[in-house]
Amino acid sequence: MKILVISNMFPSEEYPSYGIFVKNHVCLMEEAADEIETVTMKKEVNKMKKMWHYLLFYCRIFWTLLFKKYDIVYLHYASHSAFPILCAKLLNRHINLVVNVHGSDVFPETPFQEKLQKWVARLLKQASHIVVPSDYFKQTVINRYRLSPAHIWISPSGGVNRDLFAPQDTVRDTSIFQVGYVGRIDVDKGWDDALRGFSEFKRQSDRPAELIMVGSGKENQQKEALIQELELQGDVRCYDLLPQEELVAMYNEMDVFVFPSRRKGESLGLVGIEAMACGVPVIGSQIAGIRGYLIDGENGYFSETGNPDSITEKLLEFLANSEEEKQALRSNAFHSAIPYDQLRVRNDMLTMLADLAK
Repeated sequence: MKILVISNMFPSEEYPSYGIFVKNHVCLMEEAADEIETVTMKKEVNKMKKMWHYLLFYCRIFWTLLFKKYDIVYLHYASHSAFPILCAKLLNRHINLVVNVHGSDVFPETPFQEKLQKWVARLLKQASHIVVPSDYFKQTVINRYRLSPAHIWISPSGGVNRDLFAPQDTVRDTSIFQVGYVGRIDVDKGWDDALRGFSEFKRQSDRPAELIMVGSGKENQQKEALIQELELQGDVRCYDLLPQEELVAMYNEMDVFVFPSRRKGESLGLVGIEAMACGVPVIGSQIAGIRGYLIDGENGYFSETGNPDSITEKLLEFLANSEEEKQALRSNAFHSAIPYDQLRVRNDMLTMLADLAK
């Protein structure tokens, strides 16, 4: 079986976590393919260079699809790659296209992404199959684009490597209550709700506490300004995007993980599952894909979306638990990640790819 993978997101040495799930997915598919090729882009912040890289990316997609044959063409993210693929399909209608949609390609976050929706709709209607990360997103795609459920498969973003994301024996100061946030510092990711909720928790609790924030994005300056405004300079540890091995160590420092996203396009929320795999209970927004694995009172707590006071309330509720109750939450969180194990997801994906190539 010969597979081509296309994605406008792929890790680099400078940005090792950018599109890491795409890289993991490619590694997974290598077991099913006799040959696998990629046409990908890496992160570029300079606007002129970014435009040039996209032009080259589009040319590579078009010419590769026009002059090479593949059993499966697998696309991650529909919006930014749709145009050259549609052009190629005009000249080669036999392309066996599988499209994996994730978030903002279905729920646009900018006016430009909104303009790309017409291409997304056309591409999905021409795809042989569509892969989504969760049942929530499957229903969303069916309703939004009026597609048949029979052609939509669920695969949770490559799953979680539970050999890597696992509880570790770490030596840390247990007198300090550690709250964690991992995610982009970007619009509607809820980083600001995490800060405000944590700040009020600090005010109401007599327990020494620290917030670990891992991630970067367009709102980095706003984050730093809010930390200053809330006078949390000595209570927040900030890290840019980290390699997975270092990220695991961060999860293992946390007593509880806060996942305050306000995005309808939060198709799965893999960071929440990663935290659970490390035995860390999650306080998450009652929204989108998070509802697929977070069970209130069992492996964490739901907070009201967009309400920092609700995060404060849940942090206080978690802290008030007895040690036995906290341990039960940790154990339940750990076991909740099992269905998302990378090996299980891999086996399901290999079966799917074999069926698609027939």
